[in-house]
Amino acid sequence: MVLSDLIADIHDLEGELTKIERRYGLLSADFYHLYKAGELEQSRDFIEWAGYYEAKLDRQAQYRDTMYEHLRDLRQRAGLGALSLLPESA
Repeated sequence: MVLSDLIADIHDLEGELTKIERRYGLLSADFYHLYKAGELEQSRDFIEWAGYYEAKLDRQAQYRDTMYEHLRDLRQRAGLGALSLLPESA
């Protein structure tokens, strides 16, 4: 998966998580801790919430791995010069 796709996925997931967080008045990281500890019921909303949050964590990990590879390539090409970071084409 390319960086732009990962970024788009992360933003989409954050949008879904924001809606749920506002509905329940709890940030996803705190919800997830309670959910994984078994302190919350297994409702449809909570299963969906956990799924969105786990997907976001997975995409963020993929983003980091892909970004580190990209930076390594940029550094090799730049040598001792400044990195050339170009905008994505539309």
